[in-house]
Amino acid sequence: MVKFCQSCLLQVRWRPQGLALSGLSSPRLSPSGLSGLSLVWRMATLGFCLGTLAGCMVPVELADPSIDSGGTSVDPMPVDPAPADPVPAEPSPVDPASLLPPLSPAEQAQHRADMALWIQSDMDLIGLGKLGQVGWPLAAELEDFRQEWAAVDPAIAPFLGKWVRDWNMMPHVYLTVLPSRVPGQVCLVRYRQQETETVPFEVITTPLTVSVALVIDGQLRSADVQSAEDWIQITPASAYVAYPIEFLATVEGDRLELYASQQPPRVESSWEMSLRQTLASYQCTDGLPRP
Repeated sequence: MVKFCQSCLLQVRWRPQGLALSGLSSPRLSPSGLSGLSLVWRMATLGFCLGTLAGCMVPVELADPSIDSGGTSVDPMPVDPAPADPVPAEPSPVDPASLLPPLSPAEQAQHRADMALWIQSDMDLIGLGKLGQVGWPLAAELEDFRQEWAAVDPAIAPFLGKWVRDWNMMPHVYLTVLPSRVPGQVCLVRYRQQETETVPFEVITTPLTVSVALVIDGQLRSADVQSAEDWIQITPASAYVAYPIEFLATVEGDRLELYASQQPPRVESSWEMSLRQTLASYQCTDGLPRP
């Protein structure tokens, strides 16, 4: 910040008759009409004012906020840190009234039979050489993860994991079942990869959706997805598939979906913050149970 001496400000401008100085009491300066002494006096006066002007241009230091008017150091005002992601202090259970009603024994049996037919059809296609691979070997890391959760919440443990169907024709479907620290509760994260209807061979990924489910009496029920523990089936190794495959069926509306287990569930860093906050609000995690 700079202060100027207002009394010494000069305005200099050229005129056809000579140099005019505003701010001096002398007449218009014309080199041809002034004596040498008069010219020297005027130039000295000009130099004095310009020097005074330069001397008045003094810097003014800004006050240090950490020092008060008496010269005593004071602590600066604290700055609040950026807010962290909200984590609820208490687990948040889902409202059972918002869930689909339980399946009847006849409905469970019908869907289980449809699932068995679907699995057999895919195995037949492998035998005919029309499918190269179905599913994956049951991962040891997934079995260990389930065993840890089975010790504290045995009802949810069989459903946990990342489940995928990306063989045969599209759409390919993906389901992640995460445990919750609320007993009997899980979070489901789903999306699909499918071809567009307008551009041939163009594949899009649908937005991720989150559902919260309870596992009661062997049935997994959310507001839009249902499954059952007896819809988890392991097929043994065969001449066509060299490893056992673990399958899971779900019902979404009137559509049956088939998946194979792939790996332990993960909360992906690529998922949107709002989705991860929803999972946190229901205490869903990809970690192990607390000791």
